[in-house]
Amino acid sequence: MPSTTQLVPTLLLLVAAAVLVVLVRRLRRGGWSQTIYSWQQGLLYVDGRFAGRLAPGRYRALGRRDRLVVALSRLPVFETLHAVEVTSADRLSYRLSATVVYEIVDPQTAHEGGHREAVRVAATDALVRLAAARTVEALLDERASLGPSLLALLDRPVCGCRFVEATVGGVTLPPELRRLFAETERARLEGRAALERARGEQAALRSLANSARMLKGNPELMNLRLLQSLSASGGKGATLVIGREAFATSGIAEPAEERDP
Repeated sequence: MPSTTQLVPTLLLLVAAAVLVVLVRRLRRGGWSQTIYSWQQGLLYVDGRFAGRLAPGRYRALGRRDRLVVALSRLPVFETLHAVEVTSADRLSYRLSATVVYEIVDPQTAHEGGHREAVRVAATDALVRLAAARTVEALLDERASLGPSLLALLDRPVCGCRFVEATVGGVTLPPELRRLFAETERARLEGRAALERARGEQAALRSLANSARMLKGNPELMNLRLLQSLSASGGKGATLVIGREAFATSGIAEPAEERDP
């Protein structure tokens, strides 16, 4: 049997191995691993405090300290506002939809300040101010240029974000306004149609007056026009006599001239 002096080193080795296994398990349990991709910008918080920014790459750490990694986009971010209730300059209520595009220029400020909600609030406020400065009719007429006008109202950074583009999409009018604008548009189109009819009638009258003046000064033109009309109709069952010479060639006696007694 091995002696006590020989068993002691073996027992110590077993105890050391067991302690090492426990330590490794605890370290792994408290370890940390995170990947930051090329289209992201990372933030590292250790024990609740900001520790620095993380460039793209793979990060690992061991220990029981509390670590938080936040990954924010480097690319432009799209935020859509659906059916925002607005009031026009003429105090009519309707709804506008818009899309804004922003970039995160200060990731720490953006994360700690709640940039998503801040962006939505700022964009909604700008949309309300855009509508309040115009009547409904003016807004509909300027619809193609409303995007740059909205972006001009978002010229300042908000919570670490900078706005780079804005577009105004749908305009939702209440039924009463839709009916009113439909009637206005119908009246405008009817007026334009009446104006076009009047212009056509004036052009026809001018053409007839010009033709009358030409025929009055040139009787031959009237005869030529009659010949053209007969040719167009096929000349069936029609007899045309022009001038005194036509009586001699046709064998019809020329009517006698009336004389005063």
